Amino acid sequence: MRMSLMAATAALSLTAAPALAVQDTPSNQNGVETVCTGVGSAKDDPRWKAYPVKIVLSTSGGHNLANAHVTLARGGQPLVQTECDAPWILFKAPAGSYTASAMLIGANDKPHSATFTTTGHPPQKDITIMFGDMAPASMQ
Repeated sequence: MRMSLMAATAALSLTAAPALAVQDTPSNQNGVETVCTGVGSAKDDPRWKAYPVKIVLSTSGGHNLANAHVTLARGGQPLVQTECDAPWILFKAPAGSYTASAMLIGANDKPHSATFTTTGHPPQKDITIMFGDMAPASMQ
């Protein structure tokens, strides 16, 4: 039995998992360089100090979180959307005001966000997006 191209495409799209950013590998969206990092010795990579913004995902108890869908927006317009399986998301964004939002994948929670400004140059600004002390639904 042959499957039509449309049916095959629909079946593939239902089974494909969302792509995660490759840890410790910079990418670029809309002129904003982004990297997902913060695990193991890679968090000490000297390249990361050149990123003016570091978003840290954590619980209110101070434990790092990972596996989140993260959006960086400026003027209400999304510039970067990525899924990161590490606790830090670094941005090389031009000077200005931004909102970073994160939603834990698999959690039954609303997005959490932080608004900040950056000069677009180091020194690095640390912004923490804090979640309650909860585990994603897939981990409960």
